[in-house]
Amino acid sequence: MDALAPGAAVIVVGAGVVGIAAALQLRLAGFEVALLDRGEPAMETSYGNAGAFAVSDVIPLAEPGVLRKVPGWMLDPLGPLALRWRYLPTLAPWLLRFLAASRPQRVAELTQALAALLGRVNDDYAALIERAGLGHLWRRHGSLTLYRSREEFDAAAPAWDDKRRHGVRWLALGRDALGEGEPVLREEWQYAVQVPAWSHVDDPYVFSRGLFDAFLQEGGRFVRDEALATAMEAGRVTGVETAGGGRLRADAVVIACGVWSDRFVKQHRYRVPLESERGYHVNLPKAGVALRHFIQCASESFVILPMAHGGLRLAGTVELAHRDAPPDWRRAHILLDKARRIVGDFSTEDMTVWMGNRPSLPDTLPIIGPAPLPGLWFATGHGHLGLTLAATTGALLRDMLQGRAPALDMRPYRLSRF
Repeated sequence: MDALAPGAAVIVVGAGVVGIAAALQLRLAGFEVALLDRGEPAMETSYGNAGAFAVSDVIPLAEPGVLRKVPGWMLDPLGPLALRWRYLPTLAPWLLRFLAASRPQRVAELTQALAALLGRVNDDYAALIERAGLGHLWRRHGSLTLYRSREEFDAAAPAWDDKRRHGVRWLALGRDALGEGEPVLREEWQYAVQVPAWSHVDDPYVFSRGLFDAFLQEGGRFVRDEALATAMEAGRVTGVETAGGGRLRADAVVIACGVWSDRFVKQHRYRVPLESERGYHVNLPKAGVALRHFIQCASESFVILPMAHGGLRLAGTVELAHRDAPPDWRRAHILLDKARRIVGDFSTEDMTVWMGNRPSLPDTLPIIGPAPLPGLWFATGHGHLGLTLAATTGALLRDMLQGRAPALDMRPYRLSRF
């Protein structure tokens, strides 16, 4: 892995929050950076995410015992994790790797690797947020994960204990403390786990655009064009072939276009099992609910993001299907009744629904780092942790492109693990 000279040219393909944050980190390090996307920045998955810096999500999706849950995923299209059975033939290779990742020893390794990334998220973001002047959007109030009963909480306790062993600090709250911290929560919810280090942003799109604006103010360049393929010369990547502008030259190319990164994976014949982990949200700008904490409902696997001026975003659930499959809007609308059981009634005036394709790898770890081909780098596969890990991904890429050893072992995130 050769270091780039100061001022070297880098193209970042993909203007979602991961690509934007990476481009900004690289520009601040002195590289000449072009951010390339066929659409408006932050208008795909980054537009509709749940707005969380989910620093406690250290346990991978493929937990031990996941195999027995697969039939339920196929039979319940509105469940917390649903699998569209008609796409099973194309999803089968991904699912087999997902099940393999659920072996206890592998889960332990993946948890350690996720914890290493998540443990530095707040520090990596703090510098970018200050530079971009976005502190007014960053709410560092922590999260509450809700449980109906002591029995429900006790069932989750081993997972929380595992998280504590990996550096996650949390507090158990009874009904009295929960009611004092969030008076709007209904009496049904008797216990909660508070994670003080968890934080969120008022509006993920506004926040991502703020990072993009900072990138431009720092001298970065945005090119609105479609990336067709990487360009090659003398056995290395030297730029990108575009649909409208021809070849753009660079000393390094970073692929950060989420689930659409598969174009470049296939071009270079890498075996990367990248699939869509589809998520839905309901946006309620006039909900009229004053929430302070980010709310997670453990039993229903969905979240409530408190937005500005009493607005709410209801998000979550996982649907495994092809990225071009038509949305099942029932998965969005069912969140309304679930949220009412937590915070009571609210206004649905000006309500909107949304679906996005999160780029998911079966072991929950992203790919961050160089490809075997010189000049080519990947930053993709972040699943539901795209916003969370964007600044950290950019910082790690910056260090590696400068020839500096990152502060953590990068082997778990390498492309060649597949």
